[in-house]
Amino acid sequence: MSRIETAINNLLNQTNGAINSRIEEVRYSVDIPETNAKGYCYCIKIDNNGNLRLQDLIEYIDTRIVDYAIPKKEIDEAGSDYNNTGSTRKILELQKKAKNLFTDLKNTGEGGEILLYILTQDILKLPQLISKMSLKTSGKLHYQGADGIHFQYNETTKNLELYWAESKMYKDLNTAISKCFESIKGLLLDPQGYTSTQERDIDLITSNIHQNINNEELENVLLTFFDKDSELSNNLVYKGICFIGFDYDKYPTKDDITKTTNDIKNAILAEYDNWHNTLGKKIKKHINLDKKEIHIFLMPFPSVEDFRKHYLETIK
Repeated sequence: MSRIETAINNLLNQTNGAINSRIEEVRYSVDIPETNAKGYCYCIKIDNNGNLRLQDLIEYIDTRIVDYAIPKKEIDEAGSDYNNTGSTRKILELQKKAKNLFTDLKNTGEGGEILLYILTQDILKLPQLISKMSLKTSGKLHYQGADGIHFQYNETTKNLELYWAESKMYKDLNTAISKCFESIKGLLLDPQGYTSTQERDIDLITSNIHQNINNEELENVLLTFFDKDSELSNNLVYKGICFIGFDYDKYPTKDDITKTTNDIKNAILAEYDNWHNTLGKKIKKHINLDKKEIHIFLMPFPSVEDFRKHYLETIK
């Protein structure tokens, strides 16, 4: 493994797969025909008491907000302060700071954005390149551009692979899929230039790279890829990651605690081929989007609206 790859891998947060006690893998990295996309599907687990682990999942998301929203340099400094003093003061300050960055808008999609971050980090093993939440000027606002930016270095091709992430949560699956691909297509397909969809996010990356990477050698290498005057700028490759949440009526209700995780998994598997085919059709509606590598996470919820409501109650 090269020094670049090692430095990038060191940016990954080690969580020992804690997310997997809350969600169940239904399908993993399944090729979507006639595209370069791959499909993944997860559902919320049910414990042996018949209870859905939805609230626990939301509370777990809450424990990851510092990793998601705070730049690495600040996290490193808080960790160093703890090691030197034994006090958690700086760590708790970061948690308060992170919570204040999140919106209390009723239709917020931030819960889905953090889930996308967790799945990308923990399952795809791709570290976050920039913490855009830390750049917000108000907790009442959503930031513009991609919902997340992750990356890796391909030692074989010598390419820096930039993964643009987009999250959509709607009651209706077809609507969520359509909205997601409509949002991500410009990020994946626009050519380099000052008017491109990606340009503002790339400016944010380069101007905040020290805060988010906190490794001078790696920072200098990355900046070369983003320098339009450098030959290495031709080795910057765009890829995509999508999180699509939607309503699903097969989960247990309060009046029924007899269903198991396998019941939900089997119900989804009976429908998954139709969902999978819909992904392919929606991708092919956009010229050249089928040529791009996209990793698509589908996750059904009992109610997307209820998820948002409980997320807002928990995060604040």
